Amino acid sequence: MKLLILTVSAGEGHNSMSRALSKYLTETYEDAEILQVDLFKDGEVTKQKKKANWMVNDGYFTLVKYFLKIANNQFERLKNRDINKKANRLRKNFITPARNDIEKVLNEFKPDAVFCAHTFAGIIMTDLRKAGNKAALSSRVVTVVSDYDVAPYTEMLTGVDYIITPNDDFDDVLLKKGFDLSKRRSFGIPVQTKFSEHIDKKAARAQLGIDENKNTLMIMSGSVGFGNIAKTILNFNKCKSDFQIVCICARNTKLKQKLEKLKSKGKIKKDIYILGYVNNVEVIMSASDVLLGKIGGVAIAEAFNKHLPIIANKKLPFQEYDNMLYLKAQNACEYIQQDSKAYKVVDEFFLNNQKREDMLSKIEQIRKPNATKDIGDLCYKGE
Repeated sequence: MKLLILTVSAGEGHNSMSRALSKYLTETYEDAEILQVDLFKDGEVTKQKKKANWMVNDGYFTLVKYFLKIANNQFERLKNRDINKKANRLRKNFITPARNDIEKVLNEFKPDAVFCAHTFAGIIMTDLRKAGNKAALSSRVVTVVSDYDVAPYTEMLTGVDYIITPNDDFDDVLLKKGFDLSKRRSFGIPVQTKFSEHIDKKAARAQLGIDENKNTLMIMSGSVGFGNIAKTILNFNKCKSDFQIVCICARNTKLKQKLEKLKSKGKIKKDIYILGYVNNVEVIMSASDVLLGKIGGVAIAEAFNKHLPIIANKKLPFQEYDNMLYLKAQNACEYIQQDSKAYKVVDEFFLNNQKREDMLSKIEQIRKPNATKDIGDLCYKGE
């Protein structure tokens, strides 16, 4: 069985889903042959593809870091665009540069199934099917809604066989965008299966070398550094609740150095463990009681699979803000609206047992720990 995975390196979420699916299939099915292709990095290198790759990576991060309000307003307008209007700019900048290479891969690889980890991939597959490409028509095409929100231009990928959603709360939006709900499967967001494996909290803390008996706040800043993490951590000095902090700075070396300097000067009153890039996020999640950070769809799925509540930080771009709105409405997350009041949000979580239990109960209803298996099996076997 041949599976073609089409992804885009816009952040790490789409690639993370792709790796999780590939790992599951190769470990489960001996005859699974996986080919993963980045729409803008693989194949023939052209000026158009270089531009597209810059726009979805450096361009995106620059936009949301320095012009977040403008970017979010534009994103909301795109979500409500007239679906009957042609998306000429989108096609020129992102679809046309990658389409020929993807058609070539399809014709040569001849996949049994195609997994679209990004909206652009689903649009290309829909276009190729409309154009009569035999390889596209003969393969089983699966796409995924990778956030708790339906992205703009989803109406342009209605030619797929299946669309995977986090749950069935988005059926009305899919109907408005022209989807036949018989194509919808509410399997969830695929993440590595290690996030569904139980690790005892005290054992995880012992493995990390932190206090086994103290409440633990996990912070994931991301490599770009949205929000003032250092300021937020200093604000926790006001907390009445007792807890320790594990802060993952990833590749944000400036933040790591700043926190280490504040810690050495005794400015941070809580016990804090400052980490750079790590490869044991699942262990840290198992050791923690709550996660503070950005909330992309993949990060939410990983945390919820670990029964880990989320506090979203102040600055959230695009779908992450909509993720927060959805989860907040479900009483499944908290949100820091003002840096100066961050300590109140954390205290409320640790001191209000009923509220914490309500969040955990809601998370249990939302989480989809078998998403990767269900999606992988659908790609491999169909129905």
